[in-house]
Amino acid sequence: MSSDSRDTGRLKSIAIVGGGTAGWMAAAALARVLGTRATQIVLIESEEIGIVGVGEATIPPIQLFNALLGIDENEFVRATMGTFKLGIEFIDWLRPGHSYFHPFGVYGHDIGPVPFEGLWHRLRQTGDSYPLDAYSICASAARAGRFMRPQAGGNTPLSYIGYAYHFDAALYARFLRTYAERAGVVRREGKIVDVSLRGEDGFIEAVTLSDGGRIAADLFIDCSGFRSLLLGTALGTPFEDWGQWLPNDRAVAVPSDKVGAITPYTRCTARGAGWQWRIPLQHRIGNGYVYASHQLSDDQATATLLANIDGPALSEPRVLRFRAGRRSASWVKTALP
Repeated sequence: MSSDSRDTGRLKSIAIVGGGTAGWMAAAALARVLGTRATQIVLIESEEIGIVGVGEATIPPIQLFNALLGIDENEFVRATMGTFKLGIEFIDWLRPGHSYFHPFGVYGHDIGPVPFEGLWHRLRQTGDSYPLDAYSICASAARAGRFMRPQAGGNTPLSYIGYAYHFDAALYARFLRTYAERAGVVRREGKIVDVSLRGEDGFIEAVTLSDGGRIAADLFIDCSGFRSLLLGTALGTPFEDWGQWLPNDRAVAVPSDKVGAITPYTRCTARGAGWQWRIPLQHRIGNGYVYASHQLSDDQATATLLANIDGPALSEPRVLRFRAGRRSASWVKTALP
């Protein structure tokens, strides 16, 4: 922290390095919780670098984040070309031809003090042959291609609908940028060329942009993605490589034309060297193949993906390289990941 902040105990300035979904989520949340009158919030991003922009499927806690911001759900879905998601279908994971649906929400209903799990086991012992999915409103609705928001109150399965969203990640970042800037967040265009550390303790003091501009702050948040500009490059925080457990280190992604009705769930299909995703949006389908590069070449992965999409590809496939793992610490000398 700066000397003024240490004297007063007040966080006066925050700099977020990197935009995209992560950066603008951080900016919007901080603006909502802290406000921007007493704390200046600056987000630094470069159009030259761009964003990854393939993360389009979510899980139910995203509703809590949007609720924290006070976002109107209908407005959010319209702005991001979003669709509703009742769960995830896993195909060929156990064996070829096998399918498992993981629904959001709950299975069945408790009866008084007796939990549904106990009732279901009792039913199985007495010869009931209905699959577990038959007791999930989300699984049943997903199979039928239907969705509705949960019905508040009442003794009905419709009050137990759990859901999340699919959305265009770039549009979500744009939506949150508008929200954050209206709340007082300042966006600074520029590429960071230097990170200044304080001589006495090595804490981050400021960053310098390619145009010579210098931005100092009490707290820095690193949303630079795989580059890890602050935590990794500037502060040297070690990276814990999880490759021995999670060997996938590549992904090839491509959008395709929308074909047929929108399905209210994400589809994950096992492949020879990884797995493929299918994410339906209002205007297109998001597709990708996550794989291990020591088992499959980029060209082979691209060919497999293109052979297993529903409609024509809308752009050239894009290959992403990454390492599975994390930095050994997440709060280092006033820098957060």
